[in-house]
Amino acid sequence: MIQSPRAVIDIGSNAIRLVVYGGPPRAPMPIYNEKARISLGDSVSKAGIITDEILDQALAALVRFKSLTEAMKVGQLRIVATEATRRAKNGGDFLLRAAKAGVPIDLISGEEEARASALGVICDMPWATGYVADQGGGSLELAKVVAGEPREPISMPFGTIPLTNDGNCHSKQLARDIEEQLEEESSFKIEKGLPLHLVGGAWRTLAQLHMQVTDYPLTILSNYSMPANAGEVLAEVVADKAKMEQTGVVSGARLPFMPAALATMEALTRIFSPSEVIVSVYGLREGLLFDDLSAEAKSEDPLIAAARHEGARLSRFAYHGDGIANWIAPLFQDDSDQLRRLRDAVCLLADSAWNSHPEFRAEHAAELALEGNWPGVTAADRAIMAAGLYAAYGGRKPRPPLLSLLAPVEQLDRATLWGLAVRLAQRLDGGTGMGLEGVTLKRETKGLSLEYAPSFRHLESSTVNRRLKHLNEAFAAATGRSE
Repeated sequence: MIQSPRAVIDIGSNAIRLVVYGGPPRAPMPIYNEKARISLGDSVSKAGIITDEILDQALAALVRFKSLTEAMKVGQLRIVATEATRRAKNGGDFLLRAAKAGVPIDLISGEEEARASALGVICDMPWATGYVADQGGGSLELAKVVAGEPREPISMPFGTIPLTNDGNCHSKQLARDIEEQLEEESSFKIEKGLPLHLVGGAWRTLAQLHMQVTDYPLTILSNYSMPANAGEVLAEVVADKAKMEQTGVVSGARLPFMPAALATMEALTRIFSPSEVIVSVYGLREGLLFDDLSAEAKSEDPLIAAARHEGARLSRFAYHGDGIANWIAPLFQDDSDQLRRLRDAVCLLADSAWNSHPEFRAEHAAELALEGNWPGVTAADRAIMAAGLYAAYGGRKPRPPLLSLLAPVEQLDRATLWGLAVRLAQRLDGGTGMGLEGVTLKRETKGLSLEYAPSFRHLESSTVNRRLKHLNEAFAAATGRSE
């Protein structure tokens, strides 16, 4: 059954944004994203109200976005407003006028906003631990994540707009101000040495700058990890507006707020002494969607949900990605849980690049793993998946050099074995999956073999045996056995 798109309209301090999501419920995939740069936060910061001009602009954007969701046949729509609307003296009038225009808005509290942002990180990385910080134009939200649940959500008035307007862009003073607010919340306990997850556009831009400064080889922001002292590396470029402009990653609208974003990041690292700083591309919107899922759906692995969805969508014949995963699993029983899920994802995507030109299928399959919109993975995970799919599509050695810059060679070699096993499975029955139930792939002391049930013996061929030979040779090389 085709899932109806879901959408969130997020009325923030710096902009109003519509994001429409397709894909499976557990792994929402943005299929349409539009932003109206309407600064409610600046208006409220200067006048205490949403001015008539800004209010009219906001209503026009909301009516447009609502009409787009109707044309896109969106089945579930959330429209939420955050800090600027909460703080505006005429916020109630804005909500009333929007409702009369057919756009009912849910004004969420600061604590609800902090919780939703933390749920967004959990939606992407179910095993995430530590603290989630979400800085927008008007406020800073914090929450602790423990065992897949957000705890101690708190909202504070340290958004990029007030910090920039007040000139409070000094990390030491800002750290003291934040700590004072946290001390007023008796339930919020600071535990040092845990990961710090950053949510928000300004911090994603800082991560892009960090990638440039450090010559990071992959420009995928999802779960990009920086050391706790990353601010020291970024300070010079953020202090120089011309340098930031030259990078091409900082928009003109965001440029004035970058010092405040950097100061806040440095203040939080002073307070929490995190083991690492992880940038999330998920946040409030994804958290709202995640919160509406059933307990069963929430328990799914988002990577597996996304890979199964894409694999089925791109498959040539009756989809059998799960069948391939089960068929090769006995060869790799010593894989860790993390490697197992990556191996399963490779199997689920085993028929994803067939429509590319034969000369480039291996490269395109690897690119899909590296650059696809996959939740629940790091850059190293992407490289491992890419190595598996590259081998599955007959990629010639050496592997793309980028992969060894992102993941340990021994794990890439392991993934190559997965890929060769997948390649054998696809040749066995022409990629239809019908032979997997009658042919067993065995790993014995003397090597790997195929055991055919009588009614499946006709599937044996010289090309099948050749691929089995290649897999045997790769296993022998990996285990140090001599032929």
